[in-house]
Amino acid sequence: MTTDPPPPLGGDPLERAWNSPPAVRLAAFLGRVGRLDRRRPYVADALVALLVLSLGVAALAGLGDAEHPHMIGHVPTAVALIPLAGQALPLTLRRMAPFPVACAVLAACTAQWAMGYSMPSTIGLLLALYAVARYARLERLLWIAPATSAGMIVPAFTLEPFLEQAWTSLFLLWCTATAACALGLVARVRQDRLTALAERAARLELERETRAQLATLTERARVSREMHDIVGHNLAVMIGLADSAAYAGDPVRNTEMLGLIADTGRQALVELRRTLGAMRAHPVGPRSAEPEPADLSPQPGIADLPALLERVRAAGPTVTYRSTGEVESVSAGIQLAAYRIVQEALTNAFKHAGAQTAVLVALSVTEDELVLEVCDEGRREQVGVAARVGGGAAEPAPGLGLAGIRERAQLTGGHAEAGPAPSGRGWLVHAYLPLGARPDRRD
Repeated sequence: MTTDPPPPLGGDPLERAWNSPPAVRLAAFLGRVGRLDRRRPYVADALVALLVLSLGVAALAGLGDAEHPHMIGHVPTAVALIPLAGQALPLTLRRMAPFPVACAVLAACTAQWAMGYSMPSTIGLLLALYAVARYARLERLLWIAPATSAGMIVPAFTLEPFLEQAWTSLFLLWCTATAACALGLVARVRQDRLTALAERAARLELERETRAQLATLTERARVSREMHDIVGHNLAVMIGLADSAAYAGDPVRNTEMLGLIADTGRQALVELRRTLGAMRAHPVGPRSAEPEPADLSPQPGIADLPALLERVRAAGPTVTYRSTGEVESVSAGIQLAAYRIVQEALTNAFKHAGAQTAVLVALSVTEDELVLEVCDEGRREQVGVAARVGGGAAEPAPGLGLAGIRERAQLTGGHAEAGPAPSGRGWLVHAYLPLGARPDRRD
């Protein structure tokens, strides 16, 4: 009967060693110790102190002899317990007060060396040095390090295990103390780096949430501005047409007015669908590959101003339009801003100056900017709109229209202002929209 040989262990020897059962169990144990140290640090420190004390008590029991059971060398056992307790018990506070603990442990170790013997409990001095480098202010390490170096001269030149090679022993003791301090500094730097990374991650998360909130607020403001311009203007025109039809008393005129109201409503519906289609985020899915036709419709521009003015004229006001310069070369974003500013200015003129007012719309395109003026000749009954849009003292209740004009001008890098006309009669809206790099300009 034959048995198959076990499969050979492949891979890197170091990797096999790390994955061996003893290494896995050791890693699990160290992980549990680390979690205990993070959750209950003082419990862990008490366990460390108990371990150091146990090492010292075991060493004391081994140092006694049959002739003098109560003596450790030339020192009574009760006296020998004092430096032992000084090496172990202060370690329970090594995180709360690392520098005083290190001083106490160094004094206990020096006293024990002066008594003529050394025990494994002196490892508490290395733990105390590590705590100073890890938790105390760095200048405290500059105090305890020379004191420790001086204290280690005592065992190097007085105790029998070190006397044969005193200088070599002293060098090794200093190296051991330096290693303890270096480990503490490495752990300190690592913890500071982890803390800095955690703070940075928290700050980046807060900034991300803030940017998301600002983007949401900006989008809401944009949607609100678009809805105000579209709905407010068209509703104002429809109300004016309806009032004209009510007072006309002519069936033919009423039929014409009703047709204009229907056309204005349809135009408003088209603009709403076009604006919402441009703002809506396309859902992920098979239908997102084919956008609706409304999404592809262009936004209104300067070429659409005559149709806008014609609808306003139908509601009663007399509107005159003048334009100079290469209007068709203006970018689509500037054209949309100009269209909306004219639309809002006409709405305000219709609402506050009345249906019988005369309005002048002047548009001038230069090499660097688009200058827009909308001036009516009526009286304003609402004092709340008498404020400069671009700055200055504002009267109460300015409304959303002038704020929308200001925002649209600022989004293009320009500015807008509104106030009484220089002639003293009527209202003037003046906007400056920089053109930047014109698409048709040549070097």
